[in-house]
Amino acid sequence: MQALDEKDWAACAVHTHAGYPAERLLRHRTMSHSRHMGKIRKRLEDIKNQSLKLAKADFSHNESIRLATDAFLDGGTDSYLETLGKEGEVDFLSSVEAQYIREHAKESYYASEPAADGAAGTKQQSEAASLPSGTYFPTASESSEPPLLHTWSAAEKPYLKEKSTATVYFQTEKNSNIRDIIRRYINKTTQVLAIVMDVFTDTEIFCDLLEAANKRMVFVYLLLDHGNIKLFSEMCDKLQVAEELFKNISVRSVTGEVYCAKSGRKFAGQIQEKFLISDWRYVLSGSY
Repeated sequence: MQALDEKDWAACAVHTHAGYPAERLLRHRTMSHSRHMGKIRKRLEDIKNQSLKLAKADFSHNESIRLATDAFLDGGTDSYLETLGKEGEVDFLSSVEAQYIREHAKESYYASEPAADGAAGTKQQSEAASLPSGTYFPTASESSEPPLLHTWSAAEKPYLKEKSTATVYFQTEKNSNIRDIIRRYINKTTQVLAIVMDVFTDTEIFCDLLEAANKRMVFVYLLLDHGNIKLFSEMCDKLQVAEELFKNISVRSVTGEVYCAKSGRKFAGQIQEKFLISDWRYVLSGSY
């Protein structure tokens, strides 16, 4: 076999790198030069090496994950991968998660302050950067809590002391469709309905709620995902529902947990679930 001289080796290296995606190449380089292993990577290596030693479960905070997430928020993919390399940690963000963060990242409050207050803003940002890990913003809600539609929240509820039971319905049970069960419970509610939904575009369930609020005087509290509230508004516009029909209905949009980097840049998570509370006696949750 003929030996390769330095030029041949260089050509071989260039050819290999040219066929390797730039992002993966950067990830490979940073990972291979890390000085220590991150918590997740260490666990994976332990499993891959088929170690029989039982490790103690570790539920503590992973600082490397926070540093990499901050880097992604502040500097994008390259900064994120570079931080992973320094921390010796695995690439933990899926493509969907990374895209979501890119699309929903917001600048810090102080970044939008007028130039005249630049000194004060810089001081505030500096103070925020010195906060320990695990500090999330905002520490308090930016809007006041809305007044309750009824005083039942303070009333005594003896039925809460009753024995709890649970019933599970499987998708294969065609006679127990979760959507139909939810509609039946809405129609037999007499006092209050509290509903959390990620996406609300079901016109039949919407009519059930309007009837409960306007014909039976049931108080309805709707909490909808902030990112999808526009879909609910579109449904109301298409159905031409007058504002007066919402007299016993409170609609609010909420986000998931808010993650804030030390720089102040942040993004909010999503509400990705559905559940309903009827008269404080029944709780229903499921996919439909």
